[in-house]
Amino acid sequence: MLTVTHRGLRRAVDAYLDGELSPVRALAIEVHLDECWGCSGYADTVRLMKRSLRRLAQRRPSDLAVTRLRRWAEARMS
Repeated sequence: MLTVTHRGLRRAVDAYLDGELSPVRALAIEVHLDECWGCSGYADTVRLMKRSLRRLAQRRPSDLAVTRLRRWAEARMS
């Protein structure tokens, strides 16, 4: 079985959460997360940030916000 270091986990956590790791590497990450409170907290934080960003990407800004943003951009261009 592969061993996972704290530094190695932090580099691999994005790929792990996105399901991009090989089964062997994913299992090694899961075992480490089960045993390490600090790394599991880090993985949970990254998971929550990813979820929030996905929800944010699905939201449409209000017409008022779009109008204000256009005015601001036009003022900066002139």
